[in-house]
Amino acid sequence: MRTEATYRLVGGGSARAVTEMLGLEPTIAAEVGDRRGRSTVSVPYWFLSSGLPTDAELADHLDWLLDRLEPRQAELWRLVEAGYTADWFCLAASHATEHAVELDRALLARLLAVPGDLLIDVTGDD
Repeated sequence: MRTEATYRLVGGGSARAVTEMLGLEPTIAAEVGDRRGRSTVSVPYWFLSSGLPTDAELADHLDWLLDRLEPRQAELWRLVEAGYTADWFCLAASHATEHAVELDRALLARLLAVPGDLLIDVTGDD
């Protein structure tokens, strides 16, 4: 099983403004006009990924992110109101029928307090 989780803010004003408002350094961020590979960024983005190993449970990745983001939920809601789009982008890679992802009610309640849809990309681990 391989898992990852990233909280993403896209659009709005700028990635720098998100960093300043939240007081958190992103895992990766880009501003309009920045070069990424062969492309130029057309929409600013700010991503915070879990610092856990990829063999941790998905719930553990989300808990790690929530521990950092929940204290800033008012600021996150203001960013969404200002035009940023928020989501939780998660990966769960496993062989078929090998592993179940469990997100208990307490974790789901915590996720609801912070803006953003929960996206889970489920795939084989090869």
